[in-house]
Amino acid sequence: MPTGPDFPHLDRRTFLRVGALGMTAAAAALAAGCGDGPRDPGVPPLPGGNAVADDAATWRVRGNPLPAPAGPAPDLTVAVTDLLAVEGQRIGAGNPAWLGQAAAETATAESLDRLLAGGAVMAGIAQTTDFGFGHSGVNAAYGTPPNPAAPGRVPGGSTSGAATAVARGIAKAGIGPDTTGSVRIPAAYQGLYGFGPTLGAVSTAGMLPLSRTFDTLGWLAADAATVAAVGDLLLPRTGNVDFDAAVTSPGLNAVADHRVQPAIRDAHAQWRRSALPTLTDEDFDIAALPDWYDAVVAVQGYEAWQQHGGWVSTATGTVGDEARANFLAASRVSEATYLRSVDEVRTAGEEVRRFLGSRVLLLPTTGSPAPSRADDPADIRLAALLRTTGLLTTVASIAGLPTATVPVRTADGAPVGLSLVGPAGRDRDVLALAERVAGTGVVARA
Repeated sequence: MPTGPDFPHLDRRTFLRVGALGMTAAAAALAAGCGDGPRDPGVPPLPGGNAVADDAATWRVRGNPLPAPAGPAPDLTVAVTDLLAVEGQRIGAGNPAWLGQAAAETATAESLDRLLAGGAVMAGIAQTTDFGFGHSGVNAAYGTPPNPAAPGRVPGGSTSGAATAVARGIAKAGIGPDTTGSVRIPAAYQGLYGFGPTLGAVSTAGMLPLSRTFDTLGWLAADAATVAAVGDLLLPRTGNVDFDAAVTSPGLNAVADHRVQPAIRDAHAQWRRSALPTLTDEDFDIAALPDWYDAVVAVQGYEAWQQHGGWVSTATGTVGDEARANFLAASRVSEATYLRSVDEVRTAGEEVRRFLGSRVLLLPTTGSPAPSRADDPADIRLAALLRTTGLLTTVASIAGLPTATVPVRTADGAPVGLSLVGPAGRDRDVLALAERVAGTGVVARA
């Protein structure tokens, strides 16, 4: 793991004290190690770092020199989130200070190699939130990628830049971590199709780690066929079996807000009028859902701190607001809490898998439409919106289940998503179902 380049060191106790004081003094103290200031680390441009100013919030690197495809061209251009290794480039992790001291990668991430072998073309390396540790998509250092489907709203993170590139039509697919929803959320916020596979089904070799328990690689696109095409290149070969039953839970649907719920009800009504698997309502006790979410946050946070806390504690002032708040909370998770939370995650995952059986579960992807870009990243309202979304993404994350999100819209046209959660290992079946759904009135038309 890289270490901070000549930063004053903050031990754990000082890091916590600084967090409580808003870190203002720390930012000034750390500026000496960051070029002209925390937002200007004096990082020289990298080879291929030719993004124009208007695109700098979306891209860190555009076009050549990036590794070339090694197979027949399937007309697939891919935006790669800047958390994956690309030979000859550095992993920037959405943070200029990290980028400034990172070494050039000597190999490309295994998943990207498989895409290149299939003929995919890298459109560029897309921006992300700091270390992928945030779901808003806000980045204080590089700027926040726009949300073309919902102007004035956040793009969602951490696969924020890649989602924006796809929504703009610059790339056909975007790839990045889906750790606790980092692909599904931006897909829903930007009116796209997204997919997070069964935990462990797709290699994460060459991806900057955040949480060993939840790290997985996902992808998104503007259409279900492209999401399935990426799956053909990355997923294990399995026989396809159609789902004959689908289930939804009124309790889970009620977690979403008053704007999302009518859109989900309309999607269910369209589903029942189609030839899709028979959809039934079934109670699912959500009383423990907040505790499950807190367990996910504790496990992810503890593991993120073990992975990056040493560096973050030396470079506090360079980390963006949302990630800094998440790291601050992570630094407070004790080992005892972590171990207890690991057990709770395991038990909760078993409960979700028992409820699901061989069916596919429908639930809202996010708890609300994308929040406004005008919301302060430190604002309690934004934190509450993201928490509600986290309650919903937790259901699949805690059980390691394959999940596709398909686009639906609220009454006023805001993009949100409907998630299709399938049993473990049935990734291709979930993708095939998403393609069927795309041909019905369930999904929103752009």
